[in-house]
Amino acid sequence: MKIIKIIGIVLLAIVVGLTGFYFYFQATHKPLYQGELKLEALNQQVDVFFTEYGIPHIYAQNSEDAYYAFGYIHAQDRLWQMDLLRHVGGGRLSELFGEDLVTTDKYLRTMGLGLYAKQSAQAFIQRSTENLPLVQAYLAGINDFIRNNPETLEHTILGLEMEPFTEQNVFEVLTYMAFSFSNGPFTDPFLTELASKLDSTYLKDLQIYHYPGETVIPNYDSRYSNLSNEIAQAFKEANIPEFKGSNGWVLSGQKTESGQVILANDPHIAFSQPSVWYEAHLITPDTEYYGYFISGIPFPPILHTTEYSNGLTMFENDDVDFFVEEIHHEDSNRYRYKGDWLQMSARDEIIKVKDADDLNLVVRSTKHGPIVSDILKEEPLDDVVSMYWVTTNFENHLLEVLYNFTQYESLESFEQLAAKIHGPGLNIMYGDAQGNIAWWASGKLIQRRDERTSKQFLDGSTGLDDPDDFYPFEKNPHSINHPSGFVFSANNQPDTVDGVVYSGYYLPDDRGERIKELIEGKEKFSVEDVKDMQLDTYSKTFENIKGILLFAIKDTDRSKLLRELIAWDYSFKVDDHRPTIFQKWLYEILEKTMKDEMGDELWESYKSTHTYKVVIEHLIKNEGSKWWDDINTSETEDRLAIIRSSFEKAIADLSNDWGSDPTEWKWGKAHQLTHNHAMGTALSFLNVGPFEAPSGNEVINNLGFTYSGEKILNVTFGPSNRRIVDFADVRNNSWSIIPTGQSGNYFSPHYADQAELFINGKFRKMMMNQSEIQQSKNKLVLLPNN
Repeated sequence: MKIIKIIGIVLLAIVVGLTGFYFYFQATHKPLYQGELKLEALNQQVDVFFTEYGIPHIYAQNSEDAYYAFGYIHAQDRLWQMDLLRHVGGGRLSELFGEDLVTTDKYLRTMGLGLYAKQSAQAFIQRSTENLPLVQAYLAGINDFIRNNPETLEHTILGLEMEPFTEQNVFEVLTYMAFSFSNGPFTDPFLTELASKLDSTYLKDLQIYHYPGETVIPNYDSRYSNLSNEIAQAFKEANIPEFKGSNGWVLSGQKTESGQVILANDPHIAFSQPSVWYEAHLITPDTEYYGYFISGIPFPPILHTTEYSNGLTMFENDDVDFFVEEIHHEDSNRYRYKGDWLQMSARDEIIKVKDADDLNLVVRSTKHGPIVSDILKEEPLDDVVSMYWVTTNFENHLLEVLYNFTQYESLESFEQLAAKIHGPGLNIMYGDAQGNIAWWASGKLIQRRDERTSKQFLDGSTGLDDPDDFYPFEKNPHSINHPSGFVFSANNQPDTVDGVVYSGYYLPDDRGERIKELIEGKEKFSVEDVKDMQLDTYSKTFENIKGILLFAIKDTDRSKLLRELIAWDYSFKVDDHRPTIFQKWLYEILEKTMKDEMGDELWESYKSTHTYKVVIEHLIKNEGSKWWDDINTSETEDRLAIIRSSFEKAIADLSNDWGSDPTEWKWGKAHQLTHNHAMGTALSFLNVGPFEAPSGNEVINNLGFTYSGEKILNVTFGPSNRRIVDFADVRNNSWSIIPTGQSGNYFSPHYADQAELFINGKFRKMMMNQSEIQQSKNKLVLLPNN
């Protein structure tokens, strides 16, 4: 008994000790939201009011103090995320996570993201523009926080120390952001292999350009899609946010009840914890704006004031080209170009790996760009493939552009700023208090010899398809004060300009069609109407193919399910079983139709591309497509047979997964959202969720997932914020929500306090009313330390 008592006392002491350590660690690591704090670099007092959801409203007497204070505040909530993103942009994830991320780093280093960031930072400092002191003040705020506070929870667990932030780190985050907008690296290798494997009638049905010509590589290599798979897997392993799509629309006064402009925007980004955007309201004697910031960047890509607002969606333009290089038969570092044999350049990259030896990576490059085929670790290509990317071939002025977004003068000046963005391709939505509405597609657009071959590997030896010429910005798609009273973008194909269709990786027009339908179908909109639009889950896809699908099963013994599907309102609600049936059925149709021609590996590559989504409606409407026949059988299958057998397969699988009662196949059970932390696989408490999720792919409230036959369809991306700016009363009637919370600090009360609101379609005010803000119970006074 005495031994048992001793053991009990020891265990109790351990529990008490661990509990005490937890509360001590929490007390010393949670963000400071009230009280007074003296800081070295402040010139004058700064007051920071934290409103209900932890959003800082920073009142400063000069701009440098405002950005210094913001850097400090931003760091206390998002320091881990800042560090993670700069490591991504620098190709240094192995320093954080070890050998598992070496492949990801090799790809990022090969692409030259870190090198381009370093060069961009040096050029930015040399230009010495008016925003340089503000960038440096922001960095000083971050670094003061690092010096005066303990390591984050994540860094403590990983056993890492934090290094100071520099201008290069800012450009590393910007460069990664640009890269994550690009779809070419994932799509072009897949399409090149598909074009080699199948005849052109198959590709025509995919709604992509395919006109064989002298620049299309004629040989066939079944491993081209390995490049797509390697890249996709590298970023999946990194568990970092990628920019996916977006919705944006602006209503002029002729379409609103108030007679004033309303702007709505919800950029679609891969879900993560912490969320991508950080909200802050900065007020100085010279400027005031409410912005959405990315960790490590001092100026907001999206913002509003009482005079104007902008929003962003992805343009989805084709800013990447792959070239197959002709290599000298005796010297693998020489390549043919316009009849001459040129020497490849080479650079050494040292990859530091946590708990392992450093790795040396040699990156070879041609005139077109880095040799990306060198990164393949399994089944390397026989061909040597280089990659050209618009972003890294021009001087980066994005930081100046973002700063000047906050220094508004007029619609024309905003247009001039949009013209300075060479990459990534962005749709910039705009509205102002003067009643103007606009949309510009920004980014340098390659003036190609043949737009129709841009998505396949090109012959690098001839120089005929080199990206030497670009369209002037005025030829970019745009719309200013359209007579309809609205502009919109949903990553869909823009109209031609002077008869030219610009090549891109555009998403289906389902969301754009629905947005246009809703706006044209109502005479006047209130803010509440716009909120309802952002939460719309109506599937134009099912509406447009419903007749074909249901006709195929009308003579089966599934009459009860048929009646239920006929009565379905096309909306994806968590307590409805019909969305579950539809999505499972749709996947089975596509798999039965296309996987036999593609094979297993190519099929997996295909599902990660936008082409998969674009083809759905076109293929199902095309009764004569060659895809319908199963090449593995002696019979010739048609559309009716495939749709019918796919339905039976879907019902059998759903019965096996969820039971025999279809009413129990609730969409919310099958469609779930978890906001995953980069370390959440090992430390699940850092994740937020899971939540039963409404909506689905290619509806306005785009809570998207990868199509598959799995029982649970995990939501991977969706609105990174929902945001509405009302120029009838900007300070009191503009609304927003983000997916989890303001803070990435696990011990903050704002770590996940918006997650329930977000999944349930709620909004909260973007507060700009000073008297309301200053009633907040949380006020932090920052004082000069002198």
